[in-house]
Amino acid sequence: MRHQSDAAARATSGAPVDEITPGNRIRIVIARFVGAGFIAFLLVSVSEIAEGTRILAWWWTPIAMVSVFVPGIALFVVTIVAPSWITAAATCAAVGIPLAAALWLVAWNGDVLVGAVRGSWLSAFAGLAGLCAALVWRPLVTLAVQFVATTSVAAIDQLGLFGPEASPSAIGYAAIWAFGITALLAGAVIMALRTGDVLDATTELVEHAAVDTAVAQARERERAWFDALIHDRVLTTLLAATRPDTDRRLPADARSALDALDLAAKDTDPAGRVTAAQLVDTLSTIVDETRSDHAVSVSSYIDVNASMYPMAVQSALGGAMAEALRNSVQHAGAHAERAVAVDLRQNSARVTLTDTGCGFDTASTGTGRLGIEISIVRRMAALDGGTSEIDSRLGEGTVVALEWSRIP
Repeated sequence: MRHQSDAAARATSGAPVDEITPGNRIRIVIARFVGAGFIAFLLVSVSEIAEGTRILAWWWTPIAMVSVFVPGIALFVVTIVAPSWITAAATCAAVGIPLAAALWLVAWNGDVLVGAVRGSWLSAFAGLAGLCAALVWRPLVTLAVQFVATTSVAAIDQLGLFGPEASPSAIGYAAIWAFGITALLAGAVIMALRTGDVLDATTELVEHAAVDTAVAQARERERAWFDALIHDRVLTTLLAATRPDTDRRLPADARSALDALDLAAKDTDPAGRVTAAQLVDTLSTIVDETRSDHAVSVSSYIDVNASMYPMAVQSALGGAMAEALRNSVQHAGAHAERAVAVDLRQNSARVTLTDTGCGFDTASTGTGRLGIEISIVRRMAALDGGTSEIDSRLGEGTVVALEWSRIP
């Protein structure tokens, strides 16, 4: 099963990465649940709505149904087609219920309900006002909206049942009971939304930490590369020059060392570029540092037209490859064979990590793990022209392909 992340697909097409955070997912689910509640209550309240018209002015029922059910149904719809409109729909739905209750007092003709009807049809779902408010406002405002909605509906409920004979104590008891019961559900929604906010904040901190770690690793690799250059080229040439039996290749070695130093100096410019050879050396060093005691074969192809690459490409490819290799070492199994292939061309760079390990089901696992999501998928998606692709099957190994293409 081939699995290409949504972020990578968007990066490939050049579209911006518009990601739904875990907190937003929780908010959408809650909004959909509340919207479905409005639809369900509409279906079961038809008979009560019809009976209630007998004690009210003709205009109240259509206005109340529009102010209550239209925003509620819209809340359900926007969670599917346009989640950015949840705030507007939830605001209208939260205000609609107490508004309908206030207009009830104006439309009431003083008569009482009889028969099987045991109150206003608003009383069945007055608590939904607080749930909608939780999607928009802070907890104190949410509870205030919940209190106003439930107490006002409880009041008109008592008036509709007993008329002017309704006692203040009965109205107060009904209001406290309605608010107390519905406040529990409102509190649960508030805590769920709060959990989503904490999860988003934690994810953001982890992402920033991953970026900082990647920058530190890139600097450390650059320092290690420069140390190796000094030792392997400069010091070796200087030591060779002190020997009495100087090799005839010494002048060529000295020129090569000077060229390498000049190139290193040029690569420190603001553009931050590396040569194809340097990129291969860096990736090979990362493999050696990450593979632990597991054997990893490294192969490379450098096109004759390949020249310079942005330092950001080296950092992204190196960091993502290191994370993929760490995952392979930890999860692929002790007997898995691993190979890294580097393909560098004039306007592109591709790194492919293959292992013959146990693999995993991308349909069930996906890219939700922080290591895969942040250190591979998002890291490559954040690179201009970068993509990542993960292909894995249970028992058949894993292939992680990282690619960068120069944007014209």
